[in-house]
Amino acid sequence: MTNHRSATVRVPATSANLGPGFDSLGVALDWAGTYTVTLSDESVPPPPGPIEQMTATAALALLKQAGAPTPAGMTVEYQGDIPVGRGLGVSASARAAGLIAADALIDGGRTLEDLLPLAVQLEGHGDNIVPAMLGGLRVVVEDDHGLVQSGLTPPDDLRLVMLIPEFSMPTEESRKRLPERLTRNQAVHNIGRAALLIAALTQGKYELLGTATEDVLHQPARSALFPAMYPLFQAARDAGAHGVYLSGGGSTIAAFADTAQADVVAGAMREIAAVHGLKVDARICQMSDVGATLVSVE
Repeated sequence: MTNHRSATVRVPATSANLGPGFDSLGVALDWAGTYTVTLSDESVPPPPGPIEQMTATAALALLKQAGAPTPAGMTVEYQGDIPVGRGLGVSASARAAGLIAADALIDGGRTLEDLLPLAVQLEGHGDNIVPAMLGGLRVVVEDDHGLVQSGLTPPDDLRLVMLIPEFSMPTEESRKRLPERLTRNQAVHNIGRAALLIAALTQGKYELLGTATEDVLHQPARSALFPAMYPLFQAARDAGAHGVYLSGGGSTIAAFADTAQADVVAGAMREIAAVHGLKVDARICQMSDVGATLVSVE
């Protein structure tokens, strides 16, 4: 008789960088995927898709770290519509799910904070995976001792209008275009705006977000892969968005907007996308305090 044990985890999509906070800022969204990891004592084919494969790889990494035996078989079922390669943190979501599910299946008792170092190691940087696991708006850095992070409760009277192009911008490819060095003025530009962004969001001074989301580190380089990016930024601002930025490595564009203005901002970006011959979807999200959740263990 074959033995199976399953754990189901729900993990949010995320939006990282928020303009100037390259590899340092990220926020969880009220848009999530659900992952069911099943361990079996019978060999099964490996998970088929990239999301499922990332989940399985993370689960195996946790089992190895814990000294648990490698299972004969593992299946992963993903339910959700977070697209791959669009700057919405799906790799972080999948890896977080694999770690949490594997720990639950071996009754490891690790907290989400306990899992963060391995999570960041697998993901490569923490701006997506820390908010995916813990929720909220997260400031993430690393020092000589490892990960340092702090969370803020995101405002509930703002929406993120997400314009999601049909084309993907794989993170590895887009990162190759980033500058190796910055001038002092460029460094000051981004440091100041990242600080202003946190102040604006925590104090409700949304009129500052136009300046606070400006970036000279990664967005100009990535615009070479996405020529319509800056026209779409301008369309969002003209329609009443407080600030706008490239979500993660792209291709999604995220605009901060008041709830009442969100549909107008989405429509304006859609119009400019059509002018540039882009096929897009739009989704209005709320920033969320809810991170990864273990739904069930069976």
